[in-house]
Amino acid sequence: MERRMKKSIISVLVATGLLAGAASAEPVTLKFAHGWPTGAGPHADFALDWTKQVTECTKGDVQFEFHTGGSQLGNFGKLEEYLRAGLIDVAHGLNHFPRNRFNASTVIDTPLLAKSAHANSNTLWTLFEEGLISESYDGMKVLALHAHNAGMIHTNGKAVRLPTDVAGLRIRTPSPAAAIMITALGGIPVGVPPTETYEVLSKGTADGTVFPWEAVSGFKLAEVLENHTDAGIYTTSFWFGMNEKSYKSLSAEAQTCVDAASNRTLVNKMGDYWNKWDAPGKAQAIEAGNNIIVLTDAEKAVWTETMTPVIATYHDSLRGDGGVKNVDEIYARAQELVVKYQAEADAKH
Repeated sequence: MERRMKKSIISVLVATGLLAGAASAEPVTLKFAHGWPTGAGPHADFALDWTKQVTECTKGDVQFEFHTGGSQLGNFGKLEEYLRAGLIDVAHGLNHFPRNRFNASTVIDTPLLAKSAHANSNTLWTLFEEGLISESYDGMKVLALHAHNAGMIHTNGKAVRLPTDVAGLRIRTPSPAAAIMITALGGIPVGVPPTETYEVLSKGTADGTVFPWEAVSGFKLAEVLENHTDAGIYTTSFWFGMNEKSYKSLSAEAQTCVDAASNRTLVNKMGDYWNKWDAPGKAQAIEAGNNIIVLTDAEKAVWTETMTPVIATYHDSLRGDGGVKNVDEIYARAQELVVKYQAEADAKH
C-alpha cells in the first residue's frame, strides 16, 4: 500500500513538472515576421542564422515560425503594429515604413552620410546605446539596428550619370529621405513597398528605383531594369526587435540566449551580410547585359555639390513632421561615428 502511494505521488509530481528533472517544459514557438521573400539574404542568412543560434542555445526550448513576404503577417507596412499588438513576437522592418516611424533613426538616411553597411549599422547601434535615438523604440525590445551599403539608382531607358539626368524620371523611393532627394533632382517619387517594385517597373509606371544591389537579386529586378548607377549617396535603415512581453515571458536562460545572438554581436555581422547580399544582384545585372555605371571622381564631385543643400531640407522635415528635436545633435554624432566605423571596415577589408 505504502509503495503504491509513493508511486502515485511520484507520478503526480512528474506530470505536473514539480519533480526536478522529471519533465521538461514545452518548447516555446515564437512568430517571426518580415517582408522579404524566403530566397532573399535577410531571410536566408540573417533570419535563419539568428533563429538557429537562439534555438541551439536554448537546446530547442525556443523555436520559430516564419511569416515572410507575401503572407498576411509578412507585411512591411504593418510589422510594427503587429509586433506591438502581440500578433507576432519577432519582426525585422524598415525604420521609415510606414512614414513617421522611428524618425530619429532615419537621420542615418541623410544624403551623403552613408558609407559601408558596417559603418552605417554600427553608427546606428551606438546612437541607440547612447540614448540619442532610443526613445522611438519605447515598448519594444530592440535586438539590432542596421543600414545597407550606400545605395544605387537603377533605371530603364535613360541612364543616370549626373544629377540632371534624374529630371522627369519616375523613381520608386524607399523612404522620405530618398523622396526628398529625388524631388530635389527634378524627379518624381513613386512611393510603393519593396515587394511591388517589380510590378511598377514591368508595367512602366516607374522609370527606376533606388535600392542597394541586394534588392536586384532579392526581388528579381535585373530582368526589368537596364541601367545601374553606383551613386552611393543614400542608405535605408532597418530595425529588428521583439514584442517586449514576449521577451519578458521567456526564461532567464532563454533571454540570455536571445541577447547573446543580438545587440552589437549581430550588428557587427551586418557589413559582411550586406556585402554577401549585394554580390548576386550585381552579378545578375551583368549576366543580363545591363549597363553598370561607375562614376568618375569629377562626376562624384558634382553629385556631392548638388546633394549638399538637400541635407538641410531633409533635416527640416525631420524636425517638422518627424518631430525629431535633436536632429543636429544626432547628425553631428553620426558623422563622427561613420568615420570611426568606416575606418574599421577599411582595415578589415
